[in-house]
Amino acid sequence: PESSEDQLSTDQIHNTTRHFFDAVDCPVTVNRELRSSEDSGSTVHVEIDISKANDLTYHTADNLGVLPVNSTADVEAVAKALGYDLDAYFTVKPAPKTEWHGAPFPTPCTVRDCLSQYCDLTSAPRRSELKQLASYATDPTDKKALLRMSSKEGKSEYKEKIVESHVGLVDLLRRCPSISAPLEHFLHFCPRLIPRYYTISSSSSVYPNSVHITVSVTETKKKDGSIFRGVCSSHLSGLVASKKDTVRIFNRESTFRLPKDTTRPILMIGPGTGIAPMRALLQERAYQRDSLKKTVGPNVLYFGCKKQSMDYIYEDELSSFQKDEILNELHVAFSREQSKKVYVQHLLAENAASTWELVNGQGAYIYVCGGVKMGGDVSEALKEIAVAEGNLSPAGAKEYLSKLASEGRFVQELWA
Repeated sequence: PESSEDQLSTDQIHNTTRHFFDAVDCPVTVNRELRSSEDSGSTVHVEIDISKANDLTYHTADNLGVLPVNSTADVEAVAKALGYDLDAYFTVKPAPKTEWHGAPFPTPCTVRDCLSQYCDLTSAPRRSELKQLASYATDPTDKKALLRMSSKEGKSEYKEKIVESHVGLVDLLRRCPSISAPLEHFLHFCPRLIPRYYTISSSSSVYPNSVHITVSVTETKKKDGSIFRGVCSSHLSGLVASKKDTVRIFNRESTFRLPKDTTRPILMIGPGTGIAPMRALLQERAYQRDSLKKTVGPNVLYFGCKKQSMDYIYEDELSSFQKDEILNELHVAFSREQSKKVYVQHLLAENAASTWELVNGQGAYIYVCGGVKMGGDVSEALKEIAVAEGNLSPAGAKEYLSKLASEGRFVQELWA
């Protein structure tokens, strides 16, 4: 059957799932591991060819929206539990005399495509969704357990057995085998898969036809001993360039923008995969200097990881940037190479005087990317530097940082 994507006007598409219609399928050209074999974790560098993707352009260090795909095993487990034919086609249409908010995803499609691309099978369902699910359980024990965890009284049990145990719909269907729901009902209570956003790690000036992302692969041991795998990072890490595997993507503007005055210094703080936009900014600064023949100010980077021999990602590239004199200062915090843990904020504090001169004396722009806690610690370190080196009061230091942020000179992209 023909896809109905071309047949739907904008007002016929559900506003919250527009990405299912707008995302573009693009081939992966590079997928390589960045950590050493000594590290049990995984971070992959992925390059995606966008040369044939009409209307898909990006700016250096924008955010790339990636549409995840569920594993074949999870899709087949859900279909088996509910008795669905994975190869059957269906179309979503408004029910008579009901308010229609638009198509939730492109149809006609197969049940397989629907469960793979549009249904969230692995995230912990909300308590309200457990309550809905209970009405489809024919076994009184299943029904009672689901209702208990969906109630106010069962809040702590829900937190322990569902949220902290990483239990998704696919797991619930295994644990409560009496659940039976027709596809149209399942689609009503099953949440949609949401896009994951990755800060782009390439310069659009250097790589106009390719977009690069740096992906930390999520793997957590569950209480029952099995492994919880992040649906999007696992999907991305499994894509094979030689097989011409594709990924559905779209662009979202980010707040990372280099100063219009290229002579201004930039101070970049990005431990772990927070280095992604910094790699892009360094590529762009090299392009400004070498191709546009502009004078480029000092570039200072603070990076952090566990050990140099394990997860010092992009080490070779950072060395090249140093040799090319595009990276003027590189400060690396290895948190586990000594008894006391050292993080990027500690190195910033050690360089308080030079940091204050860079920011206050030379008008540097500050970019921070990484986890929320790190972002908070870095903000505190910067405030303490402003107090110690700029003789500001704590309230004055806070106001100073707020002013930098409002001027676009202090930019943070943080995740939980």
